[in-house]
Amino acid sequence: MSYADGGKPAEHVLQLLSGFWHTQIIVVLSRLRVADELAAGPRSTRDLAAAVGVDPGALLRLLRAAATAGLMTETEPDHYRLTEAGECLRSDSPTALRELAVAYGSPTVWRLVGEFEQAVHTGEPVAPTLLGRTFWEHLAAHPEEAEHFALGMGEQSAQVAADVAATVDPSAYERLVDVGGAYGVLLAALLDKAPSATGVLLDRPPVIEAARQRLRGSPLAERIDLVGGDFLEEVPKGDLYLLKWILHDWDDEHAVRILATCRRAAPPGARLLLVEMLLPEPWTPSHVHMSDLAMLVLLGGRERTEAQYRDLLRAGGWELEEVTPTSGRYSILRAVTGA
Repeated sequence: MSYADGGKPAEHVLQLLSGFWHTQIIVVLSRLRVADELAAGPRSTRDLAAAVGVDPGALLRLLRAAATAGLMTETEPDHYRLTEAGECLRSDSPTALRELAVAYGSPTVWRLVGEFEQAVHTGEPVAPTLLGRTFWEHLAAHPEEAEHFALGMGEQSAQVAADVAATVDPSAYERLVDVGGAYGVLLAALLDKAPSATGVLLDRPPVIEAARQRLRGSPLAERIDLVGGDFLEEVPKGDLYLLKWILHDWDDEHAVRILATCRRAAPPGARLLLVEMLLPEPWTPSHVHMSDLAMLVLLGGRERTEAQYRDLLRAGGWELEEVTPTSGRYSILRAVTGA
């Protein structure tokens, strides 16, 4: 029950204050792969504890809390099955969130978020102070964390890519460039709809090597060029540029630099698609405000309004043509090369 639903104000605040336990429940279930173990149906706590290698009594307490959070249901005493929400934590779920949970639950992320007040005081990300380098530099030095982060983004990409592919007709383009596209999920979804087009996937060299392994044997492998590089410096030539969840990671100066780098490579009449969440204008309550805080603390980026993206695009040499909401949380901002 929330205050907005008529609950008592103090109860509402207490519910919010204990929210970190919900996060940890999801994180620990994900690390232990409990949802995978329950994929075939209900199991006893003792059997499940043996399968994942934990203390049965402690696991029972975790599962009871998970059931309270709506992730599990007790089918008989000390036997649990997944709810529809709990199914999202399975590794093979179409709406998989397991890797994202592991990434969000990393000690590094929790340490950084724990210094949220510092970011509010300074308006700057806390990683340089706490870690001695940016969050991206930290991931580059810690491959295991970086892999979970990339896999978590990949999990989210599948549904978003489907939403974008259902909205965008790429058949008029010959060369699609996925800028910072991780494993190329969005690029592949669009190339499926444009059989005569080719694609370029640009990302950091370690990510590109992982993408190469994933694409091996795929029908699209021969149509996608894999390029390791830095999109702040140079991007390949194409007539449709894809930037999904890229600009919100960066402050305005770097965001304009990324757009300008794409513009230098783009021929006249090329298009650019931004896939981002938009801050509501005028202000209304929205999940986007929570993501905006994550950008502040972790990366120094920000979520933006449509008007703010329009200004960034113009500063980077592009003109916003239209904005199309997808069926999910994201919008597609289509821009054309400016004068």
